[in-house]
Amino acid sequence: MRKCKDEGLKMRKSESYVSCGMVPPRLYRQEKNWTCSVAAIRTILSAFGDKVLSEAEFIKKYDLVKGPHYTEEIMSKKMLGKKKVLSCLDFANQEISLKLLNNLLKEKYYVMAECLYNCAHWVVVLAYIATGGKGDLKEHRILFYDPYYDETRLVRADEFYEMWCDIDGHRHEFIAVMSA
Repeated sequence: MRKCKDEGLKMRKSESYVSCGMVPPRLYRQEKNWTCSVAAIRTILSAFGDKVLSEAEFIKKYDLVKGPHYTEEIMSKKMLGKKKVLSCLDFANQEISLKLLNNLLKEKYYVMAECLYNCAHWVVVLAYIATGGKGDLKEHRILFYDPYYDETRLVRADEFYEMWCDIDGHRHEFIAVMSA
């Protein structure tokens, strides 16, 4: 694990949550039951104005096989090109929290997160909605795009945090791409 290369993303305990969001111009549905990571990456890449590969082209280019694809593989194969990218791998020995997620969105990063909604599944986080009291996470909401169902979902932030893991033991995996 590496040390975080962007110290500006750390939030002080006294810093408040704010409502913020990053919605890419195109939301891509996954075309196979194992391509949620591909759909999430394609969705984020749609924000940069470049030609986005079709799912089949993406699978061929990165020599992907059926099964889940995690942060280490996505980063090592440079599937997001030369964009400014942060991931859970950059936050060695640091707590990956909802405050970090909120700050990434506030700092204009597009974020994809791997979670238990639909097993080992990547979603695109679209917004953090800070409602209610300053620290009452049961009142905060996360809006995300689920490429399997091709729909957006609004869930309690504390529920999202608990589901931000998978059956293989990965916890709080994410990839964040700085907007242009």
